[in-house]
Amino acid sequence: MEFYYDAKDRSGKTISGTHNSPGEQELLSWIRGNGWVPLNVSQHREISLTVPGDKLADSAAKERSEFWDLSPRIRLRDKLVFFRQLATMIAAGIPVTASLAILTEQTQNRRFRSVLTRVYKRVSAGTTLGSALAENPKCFDAITIPLVRSGEESGTLDMSLAKIASFMEDQENLRKKIISAMTYPTVVICIALLVLGVMVAVVVPQFEKAFGNLNIELPTLTLMTFKFGRWMQHNWYVIPLVIIVAAILLRQLRKMKSMKMPVDTLLLKIPIFGDIIFKASLTRSFRTMGSLLRSGVPVLSSLEMTAEVAGNERIKRGFLEMRDGASMGRALNAVVREKKLFPPMIGHMIAVGEETGRTDEMLEKIADWYDAELSEKIKRLSSILEPVMVVFVGIIVGFMVLAIFLPIISAINAFM
Repeated sequence: MEFYYDAKDRSGKTISGTHNSPGEQELLSWIRGNGWVPLNVSQHREISLTVPGDKLADSAAKERSEFWDLSPRIRLRDKLVFFRQLATMIAAGIPVTASLAILTEQTQNRRFRSVLTRVYKRVSAGTTLGSALAENPKCFDAITIPLVRSGEESGTLDMSLAKIASFMEDQENLRKKIISAMTYPTVVICIALLVLGVMVAVVVPQFEKAFGNLNIELPTLTLMTFKFGRWMQHNWYVIPLVIIVAAILLRQLRKMKSMKMPVDTLLLKIPIFGDIIFKASLTRSFRTMGSLLRSGVPVLSSLEMTAEVAGNERIKRGFLEMRDGASMGRALNAVVREKKLFPPMIGHMIAVGEETGRTDEMLEKIADWYDAELSEKIKRLSSILEPVMVVFVGIIVGFMVLAIFLPIISAINAFM
């Protein structure tokens, strides 16, 4: 019979795998004979893990498969649910390999299921969970891997997985807050542009034809509106094309090393929205660093990993400068206070954390502070944007109405 097993080796490291044995007692004897301490054992049950399009032959084949895979992308929510369920199952005593098999079978997202299948097969072959996850860097980031490895080495894998799930949940909530801040103005602007397009393409030409038959002198505003209407009828696609090209250009500029810093610095200077980007980045960054330090990851490694999740090149540079200062033996709070990027409060709180030996706790408090600030900022922004957007739409509609009715008023005055 084939069994799953979890055990600790002589160095205290958690290992998982499968082994053929006549029975459970024989398996336990085999584990102890290797000098390991058995943690969990369970009989293997055959589970089909066939994934359409799954390629395990070589990396090139996998990349081609992923390129042509039209299934939904792997969302943060998918990974959050996976880590939460995996933590629960391991805490309940189910071996890692068996837990992976069950969760892989239950996963609906084809792309994520393909990744989990590879992880399951590697763990079944004796690889640690952390190493198996590290082989899929496009799915599991540099923050997840050290937390998993820390849990495996300390024998608290379930707690580490639960911490990862909580961290991802915070990220998901942060993402939702930012989306909620952008949704209302985006919808209103789209509606305003749609109304403007309909009026220019349908309503304005009718009035232009009517005014042409009246042979009256038209105001400059009306002539400009009619000219714009004629241009829109033949070149309506230019405006959405310019918006799409501008968005693609901005995205490509952010990918260029030479342009990433100036573009991200400019984004931070945008009124209102720049402050939201700044607070969101600090919330994510300090929560990440606090979680890493609490899990036993060294300070320098934590700073380097935190820089990678900052989401903004200017803030990333700030954390890398903190790493450089810390590598020379300087206190974190001293480095932070020198930089104009971070508010003074951050330096003071880190100083308290370093003096009391609770730096991880203070970093998480900083994240909580900026999370609350971000929520309040978004709430205020929503209350301000509502009347501003109404006025914006009113100005557009009013402009069009004025352009159309000015010649009508002039014609009435002329007849009178």
